[in-house]
Amino acid sequence: MKPRFRDAMTWLHTWTGLLVGWILFAIFLTGTLSFFQDEISSWMQPELKTAATQIQAIAQAEQFLQQKAPDSERWSITLPNSRAQTTELFWRTEGQNGRRFERATLDGSGQAVALRDTRGGSFLYRFHFDLYYMPVIWARWLVGICSMFMLLAMMTGVVIHKKIFKDFFSLQFFKDHKSWLDAHTITSVLALPFHLMITYTGLVTLMFLYMFYAVSVNFGDSGALFDQVSGQENKIVATGIKAPQVPLDSILRQAQQELNGAEISFISIHYPGDQSAMIEIREAATSALVSGFRVLQYSGSTGQLVQETTTAFSSEKVRRTLINLHSGRFADPVLRWLYFLSGVMGTVMVATGLLLWSTRRKARLPAGNRVGLNMKLVDWLNAGAVIGLTLAVAVYFWANRLLPLQLADRAEWEIRCFFISWGLTFIYAAVRGAQAVWLDGFKLTAALLLGLPLLNYLTTDRHLLNSMLQSDWVMAGFDLTCFAFGLLSLLAVKHLKNRAQTKAQATQNQHRLQEHAG
Repeated sequence: MKPRFRDAMTWLHTWTGLLVGWILFAIFLTGTLSFFQDEISSWMQPELKTAATQIQAIAQAEQFLQQKAPDSERWSITLPNSRAQTTELFWRTEGQNGRRFERATLDGSGQAVALRDTRGGSFLYRFHFDLYYMPVIWARWLVGICSMFMLLAMMTGVVIHKKIFKDFFSLQFFKDHKSWLDAHTITSVLALPFHLMITYTGLVTLMFLYMFYAVSVNFGDSGALFDQVSGQENKIVATGIKAPQVPLDSILRQAQQELNGAEISFISIHYPGDQSAMIEIREAATSALVSGFRVLQYSGSTGQLVQETTTAFSSEKVRRTLINLHSGRFADPVLRWLYFLSGVMGTVMVATGLLLWSTRRKARLPAGNRVGLNMKLVDWLNAGAVIGLTLAVAVYFWANRLLPLQLADRAEWEIRCFFISWGLTFIYAAVRGAQAVWLDGFKLTAALLLGLPLLNYLTTDRHLLNSMLQSDWVMAGFDLTCFAFGLLSLLAVKHLKNRAQTKAQATQNQHRLQEHAG
């Protein structure tokens, strides 16, 4: 009975991992990079050398919005902090095509036009769960299904690798499929708590989408649900009577005192310039894993504190804490690097699992048998998904430096370069074969990553040398990290060449033996 159960778990582990493995690799890779999305955005906007303080930023934002959107019914402001140097503005407008959102990014001087047009790290973050070029709802459902498969694959993996600690002492690297198994096992087990946490909390972040029927039956819509769990009682209605608004910087100073120094990252102004204007200031969930999630509401016309609310239900506080745990926004630099390294292991775990499926089945083929169409398809998808996406990320960073600054839709063209290079990898794999893609792809990836610090030197004055002299560790850390992964890509090239030479030598020896026997 036990062998049958373990065999069933092995089958389930294999197929749940393979069927969605290519999407999971993309989710893990871009999600891992997203732990440093603010730092990536800073690198991709090298013109931004100084950031405003939060008091300066809120005054600049108010002045900008009063000029650009005086009649908007809502302003939203994301303030700069220790990781993000820009001020992000959003506002609603009414036009012929109905209601829509506008946005702007301000630098330290309060100007909206000084930075190159780029989505920066936010593209990688959004791609992590929204994918791209497909409806958001369908993308999130697909990501949720893949996450459920991932959770199932990990649970069954725990069952089938029951001797993992014993097997740690018999690891065999660079030994064909046995090496892939060892690499898959190591990366799975060393960060297993992280893998379980990140997958489960990822599902929690979108739980209301997946549980839409329960929300609909009990609350009617998600808006009513969030109103109830937030504990906010004031419904804001415009009076149509104009009234001068208290300066936002003075409101921010009051809020900082009320929150006892807790970090503030988001401010929302409902009906600015109206007598009923309401200013909401939210406590950022960045200083601790379990935050108070407090919201302060001030009257825009009088500056008086109207209401202070916190999460009404302990269950909602747990949900928000799990989301905070998933995103790692609370983490200090050391913990964020641990998140990143664990994410790298998760990415390698998925990639080696995909490769293991193919190498195992090829090893079982009788001598002289040709590889079937199903294995060729998996090899093609493995090469395109794994090396193709890795290469696409490097191309995305190069596009940021090489595309003309005045190019129309420049941010979109950066993303197009990402997908064009990814798509070309699949085409190359179909023409040259999957094995050629691995070697040539790693060569090109190594060249791009190793050359990125040099490209940064040639195109900006915030290159590695200046960054280290000025202790600008965001810029320096990005260049050094790319250089390190470029070296790892070179090691992969060396391994692939040695493996090809070993196989060629073995084939020659086999032919010699056959000739000698003949």
